[in-house]
Amino acid sequence: MTKVLFISYNGATEPLIKSQGIPYLKGLARKGAKCVLMSFEKPSADAAAQAGLEKELQAGMIEWRRLRYHKSPSLPATIFDILTGIVEGIKIVLSRDINIVHARATVPAVMAYVISRLTCKKFVYDERGLMAEEYADGGIWKRGGLLYRLVGSIEKKLLMKADAVVVLTDNIKGFLSRGGYLPELPDGRELNIHVIPCCVDLARFAPSPGDKKRLRGKIGPGLADKFIIIYTGSVGTWYMLDEMIDFYTVARSVIPQAHLMVVTHIDRDAVKAALDKRGIGPEDATVTGARFEDMPDYLNAADAGIFFIRPVLSKRSSCPIKFSEYLACGLPVVINGGIGDTAATVEDNSAGIVVRDFSSREYGRAAKELAELAKDGGAARRCREAAEKFYSLDSGIAKYEDVYKSASITKGIDP
Repeated sequence: MTKVLFISYNGATEPLIKSQGIPYLKGLARKGAKCVLMSFEKPSADAAAQAGLEKELQAGMIEWRRLRYHKSPSLPATIFDILTGIVEGIKIVLSRDINIVHARATVPAVMAYVISRLTCKKFVYDERGLMAEEYADGGIWKRGGLLYRLVGSIEKKLLMKADAVVVLTDNIKGFLSRGGYLPELPDGRELNIHVIPCCVDLARFAPSPGDKKRLRGKIGPGLADKFIIIYTGSVGTWYMLDEMIDFYTVARSVIPQAHLMVVTHIDRDAVKAALDKRGIGPEDATVTGARFEDMPDYLNAADAGIFFIRPVLSKRSSCPIKFSEYLACGLPVVINGGIGDTAATVEDNSAGIVVRDFSSREYGRAAKELAELAKDGGAARRCREAAEKFYSLDSGIAKYEDVYKSASITKGIDP
């Protein structure tokens, strides 16, 4: 029997893990796996939400072990959390007879690697993005600086030592597999690497065209006859808020009823300030927040989805969950190129428009194509079919089963 310790440095009640961690564990548990979730929870986490999630996980036959997340001072706090995670992880592995330690991203992977080597268990590295490259691309670390080189070296070792590696895109798989980023693996061994994009529960996120008017009424007045372009999620660091607003400004001249809707939890003031700077008022843009459980309603109230992300090296790993959620709800998307496999998916499936640069001329071209796409009766169907083909939660769960099987037959590697 597969017995998995899944380690997340994000809190389990955060939307990211509720979308991209727990659904997979539930699916694996239904298939007979025994799963323990170890997460790091912020002191400010909602106690009621945690209690509700605990009941949900218990009903799904998933054990939840909560550890406290420490934020500052940054490096010592992270080291402390890593050491705490290693100690607690070893206890869980030994007491629950765990055979696979599965880490989501780099910091948990450090814990998982040590745990797996000290207990002689298999180590799965779910590489959600190259941390060193992300911090350098985001201007947080200096490329070539001490932290960049240290974390980059650690990530390479984790990739080489893992019994199985999971990445989000074929784009980054090719980059890692060609040998330019990683040193040659010992004994002629090849990286055991699997591509599992950010998948979506297609039963939860599904088109509901007959409800559009009712859903718009719930969100706010004056939206009934609008052409709503929606953006969901955070808007910091990677997401090009100004460029998305600029696109919308151009789109209004092509689609007179265009209305921008931004659904975000933590960045609403920044969004409102950016809109005010361009003279865009509440009659033309809605800025709001929503629970994860209500997100399908917001998407089904919209006509198209949008996101622009800085096209830097680290984003070759990126598969934004909003992308698969948009498609699952039948929304054509407006995106820029250079982000994981998203542009290929859009173009190969006629599921939206890819912006090639961030100029007014290019925005005008894209807006005209979006207006034409809105008249295409088959666009929503094509978007949904693309989600079913590439981003189904059921297929993601099956792929994780394959990952665990492949990890289990991987020969042991010396630390």
